[in-house]
Amino acid sequence: MISLKQLLAAITRTKWVWIGLAAVLALRFYYVREMIAALMIFSVLFAAGAIVALVVFLVDRASRQIVIWAEAGLGAVVHWVTDAAEAIFAKPVWAQAVSHRFRKELKQNGKI
Repeated sequence: MISLKQLLAAITRTKWVWIGLAAVLALRFYYVREMIAALMIFSVLFAAGAIVALVVFLVDRASRQIVIWAEAGLGAVVHWVTDAAEAIFAKPVWAQAVSHRFRKELKQNGKI
């Protein structure tokens, strides 16, 4: 007489054998092989899409840090450029109305 425990162990071993046999037989069918190939192709495409999304996310995070870092020095550069542009382009309106003989004197005094 066999115990219940031994019977369940034998059934369990037999169950896995039958499942394995069914899998091997299923692989012989064209449709199953086609579905497995499609699964592999879509898995690779999904992984590639996930990698692209991860790269875009990491570039976005890095660019935020770069903008924060560059923002600190940008204020000084903007002031420097505006001061330089003002010195080059901004002349008093009355400078054009002064006759040529007084311009030399105004330039020496730093008023133009």
